[in-house]
Formats: sequence, C-alpha cells, structure tokens
Amino acid sequence: MINNYIKMISGMLRIPMPTVFYNDSALQPGQQAHLTPDGKQLYLRRLKSPSLDQLFSVCFELRREWQRRTDNELYFGNFRSGAEIGLRDFSIQPSVVDCNAFAAVMIRAFFGVEPQFEGLPGVARSRIDNRIAEIRRNEFPQLANMKLPH
Repeated sequence: MINNYIKMISGMLRIPMPTVFYNDSALQPGQQAHLTPDGKQLYLRRLKSPSLDQLFSVCFELRREWQRRTDNELYFGNFRSGAEIGLRDFSIQPSVVDCNAFAAVMIRAFFGVEPQFEGLPGVARSRIDNRIAEIRRNEFPQLANMKLPH
C-alpha cells in the first residue's frame, strides 16, 4: 500500500519516485520517514502497517524534494535548523510551512483526517492554515471537493 501511495504523491508533485527502504537505524528517534538529500532514497520506519504519522511524513519529505527542484533559493536560501533557531522560528520558515501544509492537504484528501499541529505555536498553525488554502486553491483544486469513500 505505501509504495502505491509514494508513487501517487511523487506523481502529483512531478518528481521521480524514490527507492523505498525500511531501515529504522537510518531514522532519528520519532522520525517516520527520511528522504536522502539527492531525493533518490526514502527511508521508512518498519511498522506492521503504515500509520497516519508515517504517511504524513512521507508527504512532508516528498514535498521537500519538490521544493528543492522547484525553487531551492526560496525554500532553502535562509533555511536554518530547529537546533539553531528554536521551534517557533523553525516552524514558520517557508519550507516547513509549505511541507506541513502540503502533507495536511494530502492526509485530509485521502484519509479524511485534518492534522491539528497542536505542538506548534499559534503563528505557525495560522501560516500553515493559510498555505493549506493556497495549495487547495492553486495547486490541487480537485482535492478540495473530493468525496471520501465510505
């Protein structure tokens, strides 16, 4: 299932599908997915079945590759790690806002779940909400009114 999901999201973003590896040791604690900097290998945590957190993380990682290919300077020109600047400033960077928003759009469209981003500051949640609306309107309007299977 998850390989088809990765293929579908990669296709929607018009990026090559990475090779998928299940390797917990390639991931940080709590991390569900990691795409290598060259975008060719996607490491996933080995689970009995994919969780929504893992599917969200896959979307986040694939969107980051889309950003790198689309406008690297916009998304990563001034990018800094959370260790450098703290959660608040990290979470409002254009790259992080866009990745969270894209992943939220995909999870809502395909699984009917609206991510809450409860651990993020209000300013980050607000920016993510605004970016969600932009993505639905400008990039994937067909997903905004998609009927979920019952």
